[in-house]
Amino acid sequence: MRAIEPRPNLLLVGAPKSGTTSLLMWLRGHPEIYHPWSRAGSNAVESGFLIAGPSEFPVSPFKPRGTLLLPHEADMDHYKGERWIIDKSPQHLYSKKALETVRDLMPDARVIITLRDPVDLLVSLYSQMWKSDSYQTTFDELLGMMKAQDWEPDIDKPETWMFLAYPRYSSFVREWASELGSDRVRVVRLSSIADEPNSVLESLGDWLGIGMSGMPRNRSSENTTGKLSNSKFRRFLRKPPGWAFSTARLLLPSRAIRRAVLDPIRRMGWKHTPAEKPQIGQVFGEDIRDALRQDIEFYEGLASEIPERIVL
Repeated sequence: MRAIEPRPNLLLVGAPKSGTTSLLMWLRGHPEIYHPWSRAGSNAVESGFLIAGPSEFPVSPFKPRGTLLLPHEADMDHYKGERWIIDKSPQHLYSKKALETVRDLMPDARVIITLRDPVDLLVSLYSQMWKSDSYQTTFDELLGMMKAQDWEPDIDKPETWMFLAYPRYSSFVREWASELGSDRVRVVRLSSIADEPNSVLESLGDWLGIGMSGMPRNRSSENTTGKLSNSKFRRFLRKPPGWAFSTARLLLPSRAIRRAVLDPIRRMGWKHTPAEKPQIGQVFGEDIRDALRQDIEFYEGLASEIPERIVL
């Protein structure tokens, strides 16, 4: 069992689809912030290290409660004594286990919680799933399934759980803020990340004691829009047939060489093409807003719902 020292002490915990990816990319560009998972094959890899093991809840429509979750291997070989070690795992926000671990075993860790309008979050979650090859449920079908559940999340129904549970974040945010205290938590709206990135980064830099000067100047959004290309060539790259893997092993016996040669080629399969954003519609929209009313009001009145000093 590998021990990681020092452990992450700057945690981006969500909610999902609320700017965690962009914020991670910006913050990890600071010379005093190190990201152990930056070389794990994705520009925005999520470790989930605080919820590792059999999952407390469904983390996707394809991963029901109890699915074994293992974090990617952390790369500490390039660590040079940076003050902060960052992790981005939005699902941590909803985990009692994660909160208790940070509260009781990680007293020096700081936590950043990102939020957005709950209805927008639901639509964005669907858009994320819809971009993939494996998710074929139409938006109308999903809305119908959620309506059949009276818009209430059921932990034993992974096909709808994330869409109904993740927008209901108010009780979790209150709990993290209360359990950890105002010195250890900051809450940031997606609108602030998008509209006032300099102000957000300046405030976070002051809070972390590292200043603004080391923040990267390129602060473009890191979220991919559109839908995965459906061309035969790009589908082949995303899901090569068995004979392709066998041939690759024969010609390139070393796994390290296969990754170095083939990974850049396979990444071409994940090209996105323009696609229209899913629309809820008036009837379902009214139902959803009624179901999420408590969290919508929490989001709109954030500074009066939690200590004002922690809201950026």
